[in-house]
Amino acid sequence: MRQQLFAVLILSLFLLEQPSTVSAQLKKIRLSMPTVAITEIPFKIAQAKGFYREEGLDVEMIVIRGALGVTALLGGSVDYTTASGSIIAAAARGIGVKLLLIIDSKPAFDLVSESQIRSFEGLKGKAVGISSRGGSVDLLTRLALERNGLNPDKDVTVLVIGTQQEMMIALKTGRISAALLSPPRNLMLYRDGFHKLAYSGQYMATAPTGGIGATDEKLRKDPAEVLAFVRGTLKGLKYYRQNRNEAILLMSKELGISDSSLVTQVYDWHGDQLAENGAANQAWMRGAIDFTKKSLGISKDIPPEQVFDFGFVEKALR
Repeated sequence: MRQQLFAVLILSLFLLEQPSTVSAQLKKIRLSMPTVAITEIPFKIAQAKGFYREEGLDVEMIVIRGALGVTALLGGSVDYTTASGSIIAAAARGIGVKLLLIIDSKPAFDLVSESQIRSFEGLKGKAVGISSRGGSVDLLTRLALERNGLNPDKDVTVLVIGTQQEMMIALKTGRISAALLSPPRNLMLYRDGFHKLAYSGQYMATAPTGGIGATDEKLRKDPAEVLAFVRGTLKGLKYYRQNRNEAILLMSKELGISDSSLVTQVYDWHGDQLAENGAANQAWMRGAIDFTKKSLGISKDIPPEQVFDFGFVEKALR
């Protein structure tokens, strides 16, 4: 009898220890994102549905503004970043980073202005907000201003504000007069009377928003981890596409949108922006590189393989 009780006790202790043992087997990685916006929802879904755990990963997501995410990446403070524009800019400068996956293949931003500013001419002498220097928001803002006859360094004051939420607040409080904002914040502001000056896709059709950036060292030293993270993210992206109602509920929670009609509008709008299977073709890559070169004043040829590595996406899909 004692032997039976002892066996039951041992078995009970073994079962109690299982969750901690499984947890200990997960590899902890850190992902930085410039803000929590629609492009981050597939990552949130992958986390919530356990897709990263299926790949043996425990993913911590932290908000680090724009180009600072690349600095954190290079310094080893984070393992990956979703700041796709900053990754492309860094790679174009010869820094050892790559963009491995993209969420949106088109720019997801509108240039939103105060209600009384109905043209680019009205921005002269005004402050325009950006998230950080050198990121996609900065580059696209400058391009839109230049295409409409304004010198970003003379005709307006470009202020680093921070996240999308912080830029929306700065616009509503009058600290700035315009900023590039993505859904839901641009749509929310239109309801309050703010004006749409331009859609960023008018100026750049091949600028990614969101994705996975990593260092060349990470790709070289830990390709199995990289593949696992890409694969888990692709599962999240697929689930996001195919499960509309559940994705809308999670989006409502993560973006803090209580208006069901607004969050549904955001989700349906986003469907047209998503990249096919998280990757892009050669023509798209060259277009994104050319845009970045022009913005940074780089004239030399930059091959796509210096900036992009969609090989992990291809392996994950196989």
